[in-house]
Amino acid sequence: MNADQRTLIRSTCAFRTPWLAVREEVIEEGGKLSTWHYLDQPPCALVVPVTEDGRVALIRVWRNSVSRWCLEAPAGRVENGEDPVDTARREMAEEVGGERAELHALGSAFASTGSSNERMHLFVAHGVRLGSRRLDGEERIHLAMMGVDEAVRAALAGRIDDGPSALAVLWAHALGHLTGQADG
Repeated sequence: MNADQRTLIRSTCAFRTPWLAVREEVIEEGGKLSTWHYLDQPPCALVVPVTEDGRVALIRVWRNSVSRWCLEAPAGRVENGEDPVDTARREMAEEVGGERAELHALGSAFASTGSSNERMHLFVAHGVRLGSRRLDGEERIHLAMMGVDEAVRAALAGRIDDGPSALAVLWAHALGHLTGQADG
């Protein structure tokens, strides 16, 4: 049976916060009803900043959901009416102090299709100049500078804990946006 033979009977918001909602959907398929829950989230933009001297500016951020410090790229929610490229620039400025960069779109992907509808828009930024960061009051973020080779190895080895961040580093590398840079 294919998905075209599924009928949405009901879709409701079971729970809402300022950042996400949990949706409950009742589906009819083949005469049987089933109930599904997923995170209903706005899209997000993520950027891999590369400084003028060829270093990658990632962040270490405390994530309560996994009770640990995670290595990832600057990212944030796309606000209503905001273009994802503007979100990427805003988050890069806030989290690593990155300015004056040339952004290239890498593509987009869903963050976790089994539990969420969040689409991640992935970018790489070249020629980033680091300045003062503008962290939100509750954010616990540390700058993690590394060479391109180290960043690619970290993504391949699972040391970049966030899946979309690892994907962005690897896509940027595969598409030729992270090459010829010395570690250090």
